[in-house]
Amino acid sequence: MEHILFFGASGRLGKHWIKNLAINNKIFANVHINKRLFKSRNLKKVELDLKKTKRLISFCEKKKITIIINCIALTDVDMCEINSKKAEEMNFLIPTYLIKVAKKLNIRIVHISTDMLFNGNSKLKYNEKSRYSPINIYSKTKVQAEKILLKYKKSLIIRSNFFGFSNIKNQTISDRLIYEQKLKKKSYLWNDIYFTPMYIPNLIFFINLLIKKRINGIFNISSDECISKFNFGKKLLESIFQNTKIVPNNFNKKIFTNRPKNMCLSNNKLKRKFPKYKKMLKFNFQKKCFLNDYTIINNE
Repeated sequence: MEHILFFGASGRLGKHWIKNLAINNKIFANVHINKRLFKSRNLKKVELDLKKTKRLISFCEKKKITIIINCIALTDVDMCEINSKKAEEMNFLIPTYLIKVAKKLNIRIVHISTDMLFNGNSKLKYNEKSRYSPINIYSKTKVQAEKILLKYKKSLIIRSNFFGFSNIKNQTISDRLIYEQKLKKKSYLWNDIYFTPMYIPNLIFFINLLIKKRINGIFNISSDECISKFNFGKKLLESIFQNTKIVPNNFNKKIFTNRPKNMCLSNNKLKRKFPKYKKMLKFNFQKKCFLNDYTIINNE
């Protein structure tokens, strides 16, 4: 059983991941005490000041922490441009604080990065060795965090772009689409920005595999298909709604913060590491899992 100090447990990925981890591990979730988390004998809420490194180290020693997991991030790209100080604090400084603790105690740290680390000019998928070329503040702060983490041999960096079921406040792209389609609203999606999305439970499966095998370094956890945001929405919801109102449009730099047109990640490294699970990386597999869960949720 691992003793895990988890940051970002109330977020889109975190709330799903801690449920999974708490089955066989002891989780200390750092959240504001008034935040609601599911109940489990293996889950305890704590509230720690990340800037107070000595206290963090003392807590980890007392609780015999073996892994630190960081899911904290300011992922709103436009907000990062407006509030660069907050973006730097959440996306770069927090990982910096946590890496100091991990190094001092010689324990592992798992960090959730992003697929938005490059300028998007390549016609190929980006792999773990692709050269950084960030084009906005969000990307720059995430690159800074990766560079710091790569200096520590017990770091595991996960690059991905995920979708799934969340709540109104922390919607993923699929949440927003379903919400809008149920209200018979039009959903506008970019037809010229491409990515390789993963369904949250499948993403968690592969991260846990890497943790279990004690593997470090950078890993892209992505689906096989490089798909536009528009085609993603159409394919994902075609089995749920008879007539979707999903409208394609092109990205407009005058309205939104600049983003790379190509954010597609290569998962070849992950396939080589776990060849027997490569079918789980197909986009149609992500779609099937999502639709099965949607049916269960809506029949409860």
